[in-house]
Amino acid sequence: ATVSVLYWQRGCWEEQPLQMHAVGALLVALLFPLHAWAATITLRVTTGSDWLAGSSYTFTPTVHSSSASCTATSISDPDGDDVNTVTASCSFAAADISQVRIPNMGTDAWQVVKMELQINGAWMLLWAVNLSPPNLETWIDDDSSAPDHATGIWEMLPLRMFITTRSFTSAGSGATYTPSFISTSSATCAGTSIAAPAQGASYWSVAGCWALSTLARVEITAPSSDSWEVQKASIDRGGGTLEQWVATNQAPPSLTPIIDDDDLTEYKKAVLQAPNIKVRIVTAAAPSSASSVYTYAPKFISKTSVVCDGSGVVAPGLGSSILSLGVCSFPPEDLERVEISQQGNDGWDISELYVEVASVEQQWWAINESPPARSTVVDGDGATRYLKAIFASLITPAPATPAPATPSPATPAPSTPAPATP
Repeated sequence: ATVSVLYWQRGCWEEQPLQMHAVGALLVALLFPLHAWAATITLRVTTGSDWLAGSSYTFTPTVHSSSASCTATSISDPDGDDVNTVTASCSFAAADISQVRIPNMGTDAWQVVKMELQINGAWMLLWAVNLSPPNLETWIDDDSSAPDHATGIWEMLPLRMFITTRSFTSAGSGATYTPSFISTSSATCAGTSIAAPAQGASYWSVAGCWALSTLARVEITAPSSDSWEVQKASIDRGGGTLEQWVATNQAPPSLTPIIDDDDLTEYKKAVLQAPNIKVRIVTAAAPSSASSVYTYAPKFISKTSVVCDGSGVVAPGLGSSILSLGVCSFPPEDLERVEISQQGNDGWDISELYVEVASVEQQWWAINESPPARSTVVDGDGATRYLKAIFASLITPAPATPAPATPSPATPAPSTPAPATP
């Protein structure tokens, strides 16, 4: 049996008979156009640097989603310090991966120090969850004395904090710190511990208890009598984006928290939260009096006069660009002004100030100057207007354009009766 298909060609209808099997193929293609869809998933696997870290065997990763799996290209005879890039053709996208697994082979062990997944061009770290707590590196080994190493299992854990220690000699610590991830419903999840953080070094603490969208804060409690000085603590938002968080346990809030059980009460527990107000302040490059040894605490004030403390600006140097971040009860769209009061007896020359709104920086103006200026000075010895720098947007929203009035329908004129025909 055949079926004819009509199609238009050269100004007239043409008829083309089709066999039934061709009709079936056409129907399948029309009804199920995505049946052969596949995504290429790319992994990057780094071997340890020790001479025993490599292996003489061939390892084949498998990639898993919640409902499907696929096999990646194999890694043969990995040497120490190898970086192996493998791909898999899967029926799901990279963002839908739940696990990557590599079973042991043969009788020797292979040390994997880093597993990375490429998503939208960015490399994302995966954690070996066959270990407890999870770790960036693991061994894959058939030795029965190490059953947790029989298969390497990696996941992209949703809660990820990246912490850098300050570079001072005293900034490190011999203690072990265990961050706690706390949800909006006050559930607590222990992150991986950071043991004896060295000065100037960076560390991850990760957990997989619940989604990042429900993370409210991270708390780090001082465990012993020495202190740990943090240079920056950031949450990994994914896609290569690290968002710096603010220690709200200190007054003013701090971007460089100290965790210390022998010092002031405010240092015994760092409470880190996401900022919603982001201000960048640029110090003038000259003269030498542009910098200051004091700490300045910006105040963020809303249109309804709610006052929120920004993180302190510590000893601003010449030509420096410094963030002041706030965890405020109002959104950046409601911020009306930024106030910075003088401290001590030296001056601080501010050349520019920017406020981030909807991920775009807007330059604000110093309205303590007359007329308003881009730059000002915060100084207790100078003119009165310098005792407090006050920055405002000076961008007036365009007035709403009224909708054009709808004309009322015209009232028809009364008809004039036609004259009677004699």
